[in-house]
Order: sequence, then structure tokens, then C-alpha cells
Amino acid sequence: MSPKILAALALAVAVAGCMPDSPRTALDWGVNTKKPQHVASKARAKTYVYEEKDIRPTPRPSPNYVTRNVTPYSPVTSQALAPVSGNAPAFAWPVSGRVIADFGATADGGHNDGINIAAAEGTPIRAAASGSVTYAGDELKNYGNLVLIKHAGGFTTAYAHADRLVVSRGDFVAKGQVIGYAGQTGDVSQPQLHFEIRSGTAPVNPRSYLTSTTALN
Repeated sequence: MSPKILAALALAVAVAGCMPDSPRTALDWGVNTKKPQHVASKARAKTYVYEEKDIRPTPRPSPNYVTRNVTPYSPVTSQALAPVSGNAPAFAWPVSGRVIADFGATADGGHNDGINIAAAEGTPIRAAASGSVTYAGDELKNYGNLVLIKHAGGFTTAYAHADRLVVSRGDFVAKGQVIGYAGQTGDVSQPQLHFEIRSGTAPVNPRSYLTSTTALN
């Protein structure tokens, strides 16, 4: 072997002995494998504040009055009147006020089955006699809030156009007990009470059965 080749081999061996046994790359130098990896923090949760424009209130359902086993109430247009009965209760005026529409024929050719008494809105309406409430509701739109009370002797009283009612079907009420408050519901143009007395199903003139000619309570 020539001296030049021998010299080249000796230099190669010397250089190899100076190199590390397990060289690292630039990518893993200084990497601490024991250190936890960085985890990006989660985005902070947003709190949504509702504004008025975002609120959509649920419409209040219309009242649904359900009345079972009650004879339908309807105005009687016949002029035939029931005679005054000796077994009728002593009826008291349900409100104090001026009669603005009397019993009987009306100017437009109709018939008023009771009397209409002017009363300030919120005036207490009182039961004209003791009895049981057979209806309390507003299904007859022309009458607004209406109460029917059944009394001894086959009599029934009706109280219409109330602003609100404080009794329910099946309640027993005493004479003079508050059953509602006067208002302007139904087809009337001012606060008032439409009051009827019926003997059986026939309307009678309330003035013939009330214990006085004017309202006392």
C-alpha cells in the first residue's frame, strides 16, 4: 500500500474517533421530554345577556270556562210574564243606583228581561237572596261576566256586565254576600249591572219582587 493511501486511512480513523457516539439533530437538542406539553387554554365562555328585544313573552291563553250540566241561558223575547208567586224569596237590590233601563219593551222593538242599574265601576254586587251559583263565566259575550244563582221556589237571579267575579259554580251564597264587582263588560257603553229574576225560565219584573222600590244596599 502506498504511503499516500496509508496516510489517508490514518486521518479518517482519527476524525471518526473525535465524533460523538449518538449525534443529535437540531430538532431534538435541548428537548425536555419530562416537561408537560403546553395545552392551549380554552376560550373563555361568553355570557349572553338577554335584552328586551330578545324576549318573546308567551301570549296568555284566553280563559276557557267549561260548564257542564247547566241549562243554556238565553234572553227571552216573549212578552208573556210569570205571575208574582207567593213562595218567592224576599229579594234585595243587588246594587244601589239609578235604573237606566226598565223591564219590558224597548224603544227598538226588543224586550228587556230585567233592569239595568247604573253603578260605578268596582261597586260590590251582592246576592239578592240566598242560593247556589249555577253559572259564573263570560261565555255569553253580550252579557260580559255573568252570574246565575238558583233560589228556593224555582227562582233564578242573573247578574251581568260585572268587571270581575268572586264566586264559582257550585258555591252557596248568602243574601247580601258580594259575588262580584260592577263593570262594563259585554255590550254596554257604561258601567252598570243588568239584573234579572226568573220564575222557572220565565223572566219577571224585578220591581215586583224586590223588597223596596229603591236600592238600599
